[in-house]
Amino acid sequence: MTPRLFVVVALLVGLLFAFVTPPFAVPDEQNHFWRALAIAHGHLVPAHGRDTTTIARSVQNFVWVIDRAEPRESLREKLRVIASLRRDGQAGGEVRFAAWYTPLPYIVQSAVAAMPLPPVVLFYGGRIANLLAAILLVALAIRAAPQYAPVVGAAALLPMTLYQLASWSPDAATIALAWLFIALLLEPPRRVWLVAAVGLALALCKPAYFLIAILSLATKFRWRERIAIIGATAAGTLLSLAVARRGSYNARAGLPVDAAAQIRCIASDPLHFVRVALHDGASNGRFYVEEMIGRFGANELKLSPFVITTEIVLLAFVALTTGVVVHRRVRATALAIVAMTVAGILLSQYLIWSIVCGDVIEGVQGRYFLEVLPLALMPFALPRTRWRVAPWAIVIVAAVCNAVALMTLVRRYW
Repeated sequence: MTPRLFVVVALLVGLLFAFVTPPFAVPDEQNHFWRALAIAHGHLVPAHGRDTTTIARSVQNFVWVIDRAEPRESLREKLRVIASLRRDGQAGGEVRFAAWYTPLPYIVQSAVAAMPLPPVVLFYGGRIANLLAAILLVALAIRAAPQYAPVVGAAALLPMTLYQLASWSPDAATIALAWLFIALLLEPPRRVWLVAAVGLALALCKPAYFLIAILSLATKFRWRERIAIIGATAAGTLLSLAVARRGSYNARAGLPVDAAAQIRCIASDPLHFVRVALHDGASNGRFYVEEMIGRFGANELKLSPFVITTEIVLLAFVALTTGVVVHRRVRATALAIVAMTVAGILLSQYLIWSIVCGDVIEGVQGRYFLEVLPLALMPFALPRTRWRVAPWAIVIVAAVCNAVALMTLVRRYW
């Protein structure tokens, strides 16, 4: 798959997701909308706990119309109302929102939010800008590592991927930067500072994926280059953790959720967490795979078994038939990174979303694993195989599965 082909397909399908998906129907999108608006107003560092920002009255009315249950209105009727709203300079009320992440994954959306636009243009402009930036980064990943283009292309054209890219979510930048980082580590460029810069940017998006930098230890880098890449990623991770700590709060008020207490619980009985994590993987592994491919809304809108099965088969065939000769050390390192990243995600959700010393890990979503999906598929490449999945086959499968996904959204919301 060429970068140009990917851009054309991803842009066409992504724009459909941007306009078919109702405002704030992507998980946490309203929260990310507020965060981007705050950054656009110059509020970069969150206050302790939940952050606040003042919004324009027209934007407040935009959100109010979308959220209101009375009078009973169809989505089309709500869209007609918000399309008539004009930008005004009047200050509206304050809104509160979570500010777990640094401003970096909101840069594109914030640039749009800073413009004097009517609310509906601002909202959909932010979605489109986020989509364009993410598609560009993924196209760069395909160009940087053309041998792995089928794997990256198939993963990038998953319904869940495009659903996330075509929203205000910081996951768009995180997914795209993670894949670009993986591509640059697998096919080292001449400019090593570029790899370190991408690692730093990824860590500033979400600290959960810092272990990807370890791949440099198994690929063609000198030791000083490896130190630079890992050091830049570590620095970004520390900054991200500092912002996350500053903005941390109990998002499940009324329940005994406390990260510090949870750490003490794990330290006193590490095997308990191991058992809980293994049970979670066994019980919810299938659910996480379904979510990674496509579960929309508040995870209640499941795609058909046809789409899930078709995409799994495609990913498996693409992984097996790339024909890339992957060194044994690279395979082992990649699988170790994926395993440790999954364990780290489970641990993070156990700390900030699950009750202290509980027997269940709550808050984990399959989309959290998209960032390492290409790294999980790459080690299974069969060298010297004659079989290849043609780019047109990937595009056809993506077109059919995303068409079904879009129709699912239309039937649910329209």
